[in-house]
Amino acid sequence: AELSTLRAIVFRLSSTSPAQLPQQVPAIAASLVNCRNLLSSTSASASRSGSEAALAIHKYRTFLSSLLQDRTPQGRWTGIVLIKATIEAGGWETLQKSLPWVRSLLGVLSKPDPPSSKKLCLITLTRIFVLTREYPTLVREITTPSLPAYIQACLQLTSSKPSADTLEVILESFNQLLPRHPTIFRSYLKQLHSLTGQLLAPTPSSKLSREQATQPSLVASQRISEAARRLHVQLSCCAPKGAASEEWAKRTRSTITTAHRVADKLFRAVVEDWQSTHIPPSAPTGSAIDAEVQDLQEDEIGLHTWSGVFAGSERLIGLLGVLKESLLSGTPTPVYFQVSLVLDLIARICSLTVPSTSGSSSSGVRFNNQVSKEERENLWLVLPDVHVAAMEVLLGMFGRMEQNSAALTQVILDQLVWVFNAEKSNVHIRTACYTVVAQLLERSGPGLPKSAVESITPLVRKCCEDILPVEATPAQSSAASQPKMNGNKKQQASANADAFLNTSKASMADNATCVGLARAARSLLPLLLSNIRSQNFSDAVRTRLDRAAILTCSKDAMLASVLNPPASKKFGKPAASILPLLVRSCRGDRHVESFLRPRMPVIRVSSSARDEDVDMQDEIEDDASEDGQSEDE
Repeated sequence: AELSTLRAIVFRLSSTSPAQLPQQVPAIAASLVNCRNLLSSTSASASRSGSEAALAIHKYRTFLSSLLQDRTPQGRWTGIVLIKATIEAGGWETLQKSLPWVRSLLGVLSKPDPPSSKKLCLITLTRIFVLTREYPTLVREITTPSLPAYIQACLQLTSSKPSADTLEVILESFNQLLPRHPTIFRSYLKQLHSLTGQLLAPTPSSKLSREQATQPSLVASQRISEAARRLHVQLSCCAPKGAASEEWAKRTRSTITTAHRVADKLFRAVVEDWQSTHIPPSAPTGSAIDAEVQDLQEDEIGLHTWSGVFAGSERLIGLLGVLKESLLSGTPTPVYFQVSLVLDLIARICSLTVPSTSGSSSSGVRFNNQVSKEERENLWLVLPDVHVAAMEVLLGMFGRMEQNSAALTQVILDQLVWVFNAEKSNVHIRTACYTVVAQLLERSGPGLPKSAVESITPLVRKCCEDILPVEATPAQSSAASQPKMNGNKKQQASANADAFLNTSKASMADNATCVGLARAARSLLPLLLSNIRSQNFSDAVRTRLDRAAILTCSKDAMLASVLNPPASKKFGKPAASILPLLVRSCRGDRHVESFLRPRMPVIRVSSSARDEDVDMQDEIEDDASEDGQSEDE
């Protein structure tokens, strides 16, 4: 059956014109799965099974090689797709014979094919290099001689302004190959630094003129920037043997220093009370400042110049993303991680919050009189996004340190409460705060003192409000439902349609924004009920938490409330439990049933133990009968 299928595939490929082959590729690739055993068989076994099988395999592989040399882009595209499918199905036997295909695929990268062909070619080559990792012989024969040409071809593609999808595939390919082959990538560090410098922290809002700007030639989306940050962090693996950890620490410190330098210019509208113990200020206090906030010098990371508050915020958010990726990415060797440097940067960013009245300094924020009001208002506009990026760095630090971050709980919690109380009207701030607090409670929730729990009471109340469904106010409902009576029917119909469309657009935007907020709040609610001692909550807050768990039918939250009941009321009376409501809302759930009706395991007795018990009982009865006879006598 496999031989017949392979013959049918070869006939289908040879009898179809190259222009029509792309339409046949899905069916042919699906049929290759049925030829897995035949393609993965060795040459000797194929010869023993019959010369027809060896001939069919040879014809199929030869035809694929000819497709890669086809004159039409459709033929080459078909060859790329089928080669990847063949290697996936054929295993080691097909992989060891793929060197001619690799050379042909490298030649395809230099041809003027459409972006889809280049993208598939990059994916296929990357897959071949990845599959050879487990076989040192194949690494020596295929990957080592072919990888330098592949890197050069990819860098050549990046210099010709490729499409966004192609650029993302190149970066992801480098991310997979660099940790396994650092010595080969070491020769291209300069080009890779230049590539990542354009994509790490792009500033599309920059207002520099063409004469002043040194803007990158590549346009970076969010996914491209994230891939470039991962590649930037992994470049430390290319350091000489034994110096990878020092290179990682050096890059991390350079990122933090550059972030402070950007913050010096971005936060110049206010007089900061923060003072660093690690990073010296870039400019002395009270010195003259430029008319426009900008940075016209390239930094040590290789980032380009920028101008404007919005561009500065984009640069700072990008640098925080690089720092987060440095903390999350794995390293081949243990690294020295100086936590105080990260906390110092987070403390500086979180110490500056949006004042309640932006036009005055009544909230404790001191304004710099040399800066215009417009720049200060723009700073208040972008500051919440910077705070969200700083909280994501905290999440990255938690992921790196795991349980060792418990000692930092109180310091981080104070900063979160400070930011939350000032900017809780922002949906993204609330989402980030809920996520960070959830991570803190998982690590050190039971050990929080009552004062720390009382400080997050506003956050707990807001979390309960965000979980519960929001209904339209009566005024809005009546205004949207009642038409005006002083016009004709056509005007009333158009007014109703406009009101309906406006309401629908607003509700769709709100729903899209609040999806992450509701998810973060629902994840936090069970942790609040299970990881904090019930004695630390006031009666009002605990009642609000139980109410939110009941109204949302959250099984995890209700179960956590039952397992961690509230403190007893006065006069020794126990507090009311929500167990009946849990049983009613989660009827038939096995976790609830096992909690409600626990079953002790059956104690099974072996046959030998049972015989010993019978013998002991017989001895007891004999002794009792002898005692009775002696008394009668």
